[in-house]
Amino acid sequence: MAQADSVPSAIRSSITGAISKASTNRRRADRRHFIGGSDARIIMGNDETGLLRLWREKRGEIEPENLSGNLIVQLGLATEDLNRRWYQANSGQVLTDVQRRIRHPVLRWMGATLDGRVEATGAVFESKFMLPWSFSEEAAAETPEPAANTSRPFPENALHP
Repeated sequence: MAQADSVPSAIRSSITGAISKASTNRRRADRRHFIGGSDARIIMGNDETGLLRLWREKRGEIEPENLSGNLIVQLGLATEDLNRRWYQANSGQVLTDVQRRIRHPVLRWMGATLDGRVEATGAVFESKFMLPWSFSEEAAAETPEPAANTSRPFPENALHP
């Protein structure tokens, strides 16, 4: 088994949840004021309990769900940087605006945190973790969260932090 000291700090912090409490509280407060891709997945889905939970979170009645024990979420967090580096190395494209928070220029209640943006085209780069035995390009294209985040590239003047 690997020693804790050999695990990169970014991965170790995502696994152990070692993120500053102030940073976590800021993110939670900010997420209350817009509908993002993860929220769109819940809103467009069939999980009534999840929808009610989201409504209560947005109203500030309950804390957001703790996903530190969700393996798929943690694998996604741990592989985002790898996915970006892999894409850049294999495509020759440069990604910018990594983890930049943006709002729709007109519908201010819509927002996203970008995994990245392709510098040459302005296209949104979406880094999703999918288990290989459940992956299909068709299903990935139909997933509401990436669809909400990548429905069209944001022109430079539409990026509003």
